Amino acid sequence: MFRQLACFIQICKEGSFTKAAEVLMISQPALSQQIRFLEVEVGTPLFERFGRGVKITAEGEILYEKALSVMRLVEESKKETYELRNAQARENKLSIGISPMDFSSLIPRFLKFHEQYPDMKLKFSSLENTSQQLLNNRIDIGITDNHDPNKEIHTMHLYKEEQALVVYAHHPWADRTFVSFHELGDLQSSLLVGDLSIIEHLHPFSDKIAKSLQSKFESNSTAILLSMVQQKMGVAILPVSLIENNTGQPLKMIRLVDPTPVREIKLIFRKYHYNNPSVQKCIDFFLDRS
Repeated sequence: MFRQLACFIQICKEGSFTKAAEVLMISQPALSQQIRFLEVEVGTPLFERFGRGVKITAEGEILYEKALSVMRLVEESKKETYELRNAQARENKLSIGISPMDFSSLIPRFLKFHEQYPDMKLKFSSLENTSQQLLNNRIDIGITDNHDPNKEIHTMHLYKEEQALVVYAHHPWADRTFVSFHELGDLQSSLLVGDLSIIEHLHPFSDKIAKSLQSKFESNSTAILLSMVQQKMGVAILPVSLIENNTGQPLKMIRLVDPTPVREIKLIFRKYHYNNPSVQKCIDFFLDRS
């Protein structure tokens, strides 16, 4: 029946069996047969032939309007069914954009999440442009302290994390427990950072401190930064939890004061995420533990 209605609609649009058959890519006899079946079904002629074309009958006009409504409903049903199938397929998958620096701090939470949802597969990706990755559906959720504001993206506070200075064992400051933020301007070593937002914290205090960031060595990998500190290539500002997890290394953590730099880590996601139940599960999970 739907096939017959589609043929009927196309003839009405083209005003010709021949043109409609070309659009539908079927033979004209096959098209004529479909219309005969439809006319038998509705019990009335639908077209009047004139010259090389056809004219729709009054009864056909009534059917045409109804047929358009039916076919629209069919297309909407197909779309909704497709979205439902995709949502069900995504229900056990979640793509999370996160930096290696933040991943270390959140490992316990991810393990708890896995315990609660053992059938869900988590895929972790590196962050580049978090907002764009979300809008392009490359990730479902981002965990970061820095993103471009966008009206389609929502943010949720996760936690705040203190930043500290990490130096190699024989650094001139290795015996220090605390260092004033302003004293960073007196550093003789290169100051390495894995989080570019730290630069924004440093600029208001001293141009000299900011210039000390112009190191010949750069990396956004915390493992590489720690290795560079061990190799005496510089000192670094990193999350306290990350430094504490590497206490077995020949490194020394020095707390920063006046002020103490803190990063606010946020969960970010698209506002219209409801076609992916996994995203909502993750949001609810973190909300319960925030």
